[in-house]
Amino acid sequence: MSESSARIYRNYIGGAWLASLARRHAPNINPANAEDYIGDVPLSIDDEAIAAAEVAAHALRSWRRTPAPARGALVLRAAQLLAERAEPIARAIVREQGKTLAEARAEVQHAIAYAEFCGAAAAMPEGATVPLSSAGRFGYTRRRPLGVVALLTPDWSPLALPLERLAQALITGNTVVVKPALATPETAEWLVRCFADAGAPSGVVNLVHGASDETGATLIDHPAVRAVWIGGLHADIAGARRQADMRDIRFMGEHRDVNPVIVLEDADLDLALSGVIAGAFGNAGQTHTATKRVVLVHPVADAFLEALVARVCAMRLGNGLNEQVSLGPCTDEAQIQQALDLIEQARAEGAEVLCGGVRARDGELAHGFFLRPTIVDRVRPDMRIAQEAAPGPVLAVTRVESFAEALTLVHQPQQLVAASLYTRDGARMLRFADDIRARSIHINTPTTGNEPHLPVHHNTLLDFFTETSAVYIEYGAERGRLQDEGI
Repeated sequence: MSESSARIYRNYIGGAWLASLARRHAPNINPANAEDYIGDVPLSIDDEAIAAAEVAAHALRSWRRTPAPARGALVLRAAQLLAERAEPIARAIVREQGKTLAEARAEVQHAIAYAEFCGAAAAMPEGATVPLSSAGRFGYTRRRPLGVVALLTPDWSPLALPLERLAQALITGNTVVVKPALATPETAEWLVRCFADAGAPSGVVNLVHGASDETGATLIDHPAVRAVWIGGLHADIAGARRQADMRDIRFMGEHRDVNPVIVLEDADLDLALSGVIAGAFGNAGQTHTATKRVVLVHPVADAFLEALVARVCAMRLGNGLNEQVSLGPCTDEAQIQQALDLIEQARAEGAEVLCGGVRARDGELAHGFFLRPTIVDRVRPDMRIAQEAAPGPVLAVTRVESFAEALTLVHQPQQLVAASLYTRDGARMLRFADDIRARSIHINTPTTGNEPHLPVHHNTLLDFFTETSAVYIEYGAERGRLQDEGI
């Protein structure tokens, strides 16, 4: 598609698809072929973000009073529309984000499954009835929506992650403004259109395109916005957190992390190989749960790496719409350059690049953001590549002498997004689960592939999007009157 024939994406505000008033636009291009110009993303003006927040605030008055089962029914109808439109949505994800068609289809199915779970969960009991310390009184707790929620979505999971947050925000009675990543506007429009076509009342779900430090910042500063969720780069998240803290509103950020995998000498090596490859090279290593480090206990290191390099070198790069392709591109030029910088710095500091480490420019790959899958061996803990998640198919390898050394090596003062251990030893499994600080702990499974309906994920979102009130009721005087009347 030529630049002149590319589509211009629209905002969705107050129940209407509106052409933006923006004078500036960002290009939406296919990362597998930069000559495939998909569309223009408006860098919306402040007034458009403000309008979206204001109509969301107005819609909140009735939406928060809508019975929870009815709110859940909306999410269930959106899930049905996602299922009916699954294939074109998956192909849109491939074209603008770069993952393979199999990965995109899996993301759509994940989104559908969570929407179905969340829609049904809206009708589940909530709160607790608590006996109080005196007769004739009882108390109960109830959840209340926070208000308007701003969702600033990442490019690595342009459908599933926003769907999870959007569905949870809606069933708890909040209204939402979605600000999608500049790289994935079309997927965002598919998502919002499913909710609009499912019957979302005007203003309940809104979409405004723009940059995080402009449109996103305007949303965070709006007095009606009471919660912000953002997925993306550390710098964007840090800036958004500072803004949210200044207003004392709820904030949650999700970023890529150096998610480690430990492989012990007693591990099932075939299982570990498959898990590391899935975690490190699925979605070209760009998800926030992707494996970025593997720690190998010495007796197994050489054999494991020999097999790993052989399998990684056999991966086929290309456009994800080709179902024979096993590895797609990085999402944009900035990400591939950041990955190459980390690799070169590690090499200069004494690490050994076993495979990859270069940009792929041959044949049909010449115009895309393709990085050959990379394994960097003999990485020390003080190297930058061990501390910073490379945004691409890059895996750092460190060798240790024992399980205890491996645990010490991957221990972080801050909670990791995910961590995994491969072993047959039950005691080590339990020790790992006890000691590792990670939101998702995996044993003999990849760091990727979280199930969002597990309570740790579902309840975290439920708590984030609501505030809990205690209600006290005194009925003792009335009970005494009824007793006097013989009732």
